[in-house]
Amino acid sequence: MGGWYDNATDFNEKDNFHGFIPGHSFGQYVSGLARAYAITGSKPTQEKVQRLVRGFAAAVAPDGKFYIDYRLPGYTFDKTCCGLIDAHELAADPIALDVLGRATDAVLPHLPEKALSREEQEARPHKSVAYTWDETYTLPENLFLAYQRSGALRYRDLGQRFIYHEYYDALAENHNVLPGKHAYSHVNTLSSAMQAYLVLGDKKYLRAATNGLRMVQEQSFATGGWGPNEGFVEPGRGLLGKSLEKTHASFETPCGVYGQFKLARYLLRVTRDSRHGDSMERVLYNAIASAKPILPDGSSFYYSDYNNADARKLYHRDKWPCCSGTFPQLTADYGISAYYLAADGIYVNLYLPSRASWTQGPTRCTVTQQTNYPAANTAQLEFAMARPERFTTHLRVPEWTDGKTRISVNGKLVEGSITPGKFFALPRTWKNGDRIEYEISMPLRLQAVDQHNPQFVALLRGPVALFGVGNLPAVVPRAQLLAAFPVSQSSESWIAQAQNGQITLRPFAAIDAEPYRLYHKVEG
Repeated sequence: MGGWYDNATDFNEKDNFHGFIPGHSFGQYVSGLARAYAITGSKPTQEKVQRLVRGFAAAVAPDGKFYIDYRLPGYTFDKTCCGLIDAHELAADPIALDVLGRATDAVLPHLPEKALSREEQEARPHKSVAYTWDETYTLPENLFLAYQRSGALRYRDLGQRFIYHEYYDALAENHNVLPGKHAYSHVNTLSSAMQAYLVLGDKKYLRAATNGLRMVQEQSFATGGWGPNEGFVEPGRGLLGKSLEKTHASFETPCGVYGQFKLARYLLRVTRDSRHGDSMERVLYNAIASAKPILPDGSSFYYSDYNNADARKLYHRDKWPCCSGTFPQLTADYGISAYYLAADGIYVNLYLPSRASWTQGPTRCTVTQQTNYPAANTAQLEFAMARPERFTTHLRVPEWTDGKTRISVNGKLVEGSITPGKFFALPRTWKNGDRIEYEISMPLRLQAVDQHNPQFVALLRGPVALFGVGNLPAVVPRAQLLAAFPVSQSSESWIAQAQNGQITLRPFAAIDAEPYRLYHKVEG
């Protein structure tokens, strides 16, 4: 395939990532295809999954030959494990679990005795620094899932073996140990904490995941992204603001969104805190749905750039990097994150053109959602069912909305308090053809990059950050940004008046190759 994926010998961690991790994203492609089959029912897609699993099965050597002198065995096996369990669960592959067993046998001699931090890896003998970048601390999530899907105790035992104890213990005690750590992998491992909680029942892991995501969000950009230069900064020093001048690598976009989506989905299911849905939609619209597509030659979008001097959307210099593997998984993830079932009914989390079907009591129910959200602020949900059924429809009310939000059923406004940052419950006996009309007020608002740099703000409408393009003034009056207006009803562009003319603002998805600016220096 080329790039990171090649089995080559010219890799150099300083300036040449060709052949960095051969085969690193294979499991992610299998996982993404399995999820795509589960959503679409495409038989050619299912056949491709099963063909890939058969081909991989033939390549698994019992002695783990592939992992001899391999830089990141834990990292790559984690993806392999994910692909195989998804092939089994979602694409009905008949041999995937057997292949996983053999793949596990092959990798175990090449894994350490426990999860190792990067500091611990650096303290041990290593061939080069690249060998200290393995991420064994992300293994438990998919190992615990393998246990649940197969019933094999070995995967539960392995999941416990690789629990990242010192990291989770600190976060569970509300001690912020994020600064300096690799951003994506240390968010991704919080999904392992959630699986540890679900399998082992220890609430320490739930506290670790909850506190960890909160600490991440406390140093997030207006887009929901985080981790300039793939690292977390020390809070309270204005370092996020300083990064606007120092880096063009502000957020590892497909990987970071993938990690946040998974973690927020776990937490939303466990806590029913709608603010996790808010965080999911923010990175959906401002990051992954705005990324440049993967090209056939392996050119991939890697970093979202928020630099204030000359930010642009560019392809990464390397072919087939890590973000080429999380991207196909993400194309399914927002589909499986739109609705959640509960004993009392259904939760509507994301506002997307979509359809969901489920069984409520004895009745098969379907809800179809029509919307142009977030360009438009309305969504319509229509129910279809053979007989009336009583259940509750829970609608996510974003935390950023205000008192002008309205919900109607069959044209009649509903009663009750619509509270931003909560789910609004609609209990009733639903019948065929019932319709919900949801109008979500989207007031413009400003968000500073951090507390130490309140003069640098981004303009947001609903979940969407608006980026300035064209000839941009050095300073913008705050009131004029907040008075921005749409160019037309059909346009995504907005206009803000400034002392030296007009400022054009667009969502990240509407920006191509032109320079842009997310954070504006304001006065007033």
